[in-house]
Amino acid sequence: MRLLNFILKHRDAFAISMVFCSGPLNYAIRDGIGLAPNSTAFSTLFMFGAIFLALPFRNFKSLYINDTPLVFLGISFLVMVILYMIIYPAYRYMSIMLFIYDYFVIGIVLYFYFYLMTVRESYLRMNFLKICIGLSILGSIGLVYFVIKNPNYSLGQRFAISYGDSSEMEAMGNPHIFGRGAFFGIVAGFIFLKHETRKLWRYATYFALIIFFAVLILAQAMSSIISGFLFVCCYVWFNNDARSIWNKIKFLFTKWYVWIIVIFMSMKGIDFIRQNEAILDLGYRFIQRRLEKLVNTFIPEEVDDKWYSKGSVQVDLSAAGRVEILNTMAENLAENFDEGKYLNLIFGNGYYAFYVDVPIVEVFNSYGLVGFLLFGVFFYLMLKYCYIEIKKPTSIISEFAAYGFIYFFVFTFTNGLIIDYNRWTFFALVCRFMPAIKNTIIKPKTA
Repeated sequence: MRLLNFILKHRDAFAISMVFCSGPLNYAIRDGIGLAPNSTAFSTLFMFGAIFLALPFRNFKSLYINDTPLVFLGISFLVMVILYMIIYPAYRYMSIMLFIYDYFVIGIVLYFYFYLMTVRESYLRMNFLKICIGLSILGSIGLVYFVIKNPNYSLGQRFAISYGDSSEMEAMGNPHIFGRGAFFGIVAGFIFLKHETRKLWRYATYFALIIFFAVLILAQAMSSIISGFLFVCCYVWFNNDARSIWNKIKFLFTKWYVWIIVIFMSMKGIDFIRQNEAILDLGYRFIQRRLEKLVNTFIPEEVDDKWYSKGSVQVDLSAAGRVEILNTMAENLAENFDEGKYLNLIFGNGYYAFYVDVPIVEVFNSYGLVGFLLFGVFFYLMLKYCYIEIKKPTSIISEFAAYGFIYFFVFTFTNGLIIDYNRWTFFALVCRFMPAIKNTIIKPKTA
């Protein structure tokens, strides 16, 4: 009952947290434990249901907006996508499911932004961070539990929960879902520690952060790992200066008990390495193999090397696929130039012209220079506002949005579709809470 009262009291914080942090928990309940049906409908309701259930509690007399061009640019791009879907599809016959999915994404994003317009910043403070951490830790623990219980899992494979009832490792789920949940848990945890002073909550957050970093690494989603690394670097850089870091180091190492801890940990570390040399060697060889695959992705097939034959060079399949797609895009671009198809360069090749697993490339290929410039300006301004907010935070939710944008900044250049509900719901959060002059629109009362 206390939990239900807490959720009702902080329903806005809970609803928004569910949108961004419930993915791992959803798969843990659905596919890991098997307590929910394995269906897209359940996943959608689990993620977005709370923002619809909160609708009756809205105060529609006051809508909060930010005096920035982000909303106009974002909506303009989505409207352009709709027009392309109607007027300029790439092919005459296309799967109706593509249109249904993108219409659903655009609709849910527009509704989510409208919902955010009814939410005050004061509703999304420390309790919002607590709920984000709670949802993320539940999903991460569910993932760890599933992997431990899975007899088909072997050391070195990605941490993920298999789809449906399959326990085969070939059916393992998307690790980016769990990497994203861990990333947002890390962001919420760092910001929470920045403001929280009670020791119990701080210790609990430290424990959660250890779990999040472990899941982030073990999921082996490279884009999520890069995002996490960039976040930690930005957080340390903008929340400390060189003098304060040096003073903290000097303060620590002038204490005798710190040296005792260092010596003790060094001895234990050496002992651990000796006892677990085989395991550490396995980990080293795994990392080496992973890096070799990424490097070999960019090696031509005709490898003139006594150590490698053409059939022995291993490549990272996902990276190799993206390289092949980029080569196809380059050939298509050259063909448009050679054949004088300049309108294709300006307006693109049409809606969903080619499956491109790199969003920024998809924008240029499908929507041409017009769409590329529109999205480019929108993306640049989001980056600019987030940078300003990271340097000088104005609220907890805006700081969370600014640091969280790092994840989608990386993914815009690495993998995913441009029209994706995870991407655009977070863009909506950035548009709503980035620092600017806040205006309140009071709707006139009608007689």
